[in-house]
Amino acid sequence: MTKSSKPSTWGIDGDILIYRIGFAAEEDPVEFAMHSLKVATLDVMDGCGASTGHFYLTGDDNYRMQYGSEEHPYKGNRKDQRKPRHYDALRDYAVRKLDAIVVDGQEADDALGIGAVQHGHGIATLDKDLNGVPGWHYVWTGKNQGVYLVTEDEADLFFHKQLLTGDSTDNIPGLFKRVGKKATAKVIEPLESMTTDKEMFEYVRSVYLEGYDALGMCLDEREEVVDDWLRRQGRCLWIRRAEGELWGSE
Repeated sequence: MTKSSKPSTWGIDGDILIYRIGFAAEEDPVEFAMHSLKVATLDVMDGCGASTGHFYLTGDDNYRMQYGSEEHPYKGNRKDQRKPRHYDALRDYAVRKLDAIVVDGQEADDALGIGAVQHGHGIATLDKDLNGVPGWHYVWTGKNQGVYLVTEDEADLFFHKQLLTGDSTDNIPGLFKRVGKKATAKVIEPLESMTTDKEMFEYVRSVYLEGYDALGMCLDEREEVVDDWLRRQGRCLWIRRAEGELWGSE
């Protein structure tokens, strides 16, 4: 994909749209909230230049749930997060009127990533995690508003940085929970000069091993523990680029 080949088909992060519209229209009649969702969707399509839009919603049985740890269950920090008043009605409306696709077994993010890599679709979202997927992206609000291209190298770099930092939004602790936030920030910089996925991963793994050394972990245990930790963390962080993809599998 080149900079001159912006796609005409875009995947739209419906989860984010429904939450944002839902909370903004919480004191309004449900009909107003539905109309606002339709207008917002059309605005997103207009902003990224989409002639066709695929509206994705996360369904049930997200495979990542099995990879969080007991101490840090995946998205466990969201269990008490309330949904907007019209949440269910907006999801129903999105399916009936906006042809929303409900994604079971994984997340809407994965459908966006697969569409981008396998079919050349654009990704319209406000979720920074999608920067781990190569392709055209659109952010419809905020300081980074606009259309931009993420290369494969940039996407791989973003992912490996997340392996170090984790993602507090999804309750993924990263390295700093083990060795401290300052230490994590200090070791990110070398990733910037690396050019291959293998080189980046080997570096990240070495940093984790050193971190466990600093904690005085038994040498016989550390590699097994680190590899299991990285596998679980990577599978929670990785946005799929192909159907059924499982990060860290042979």
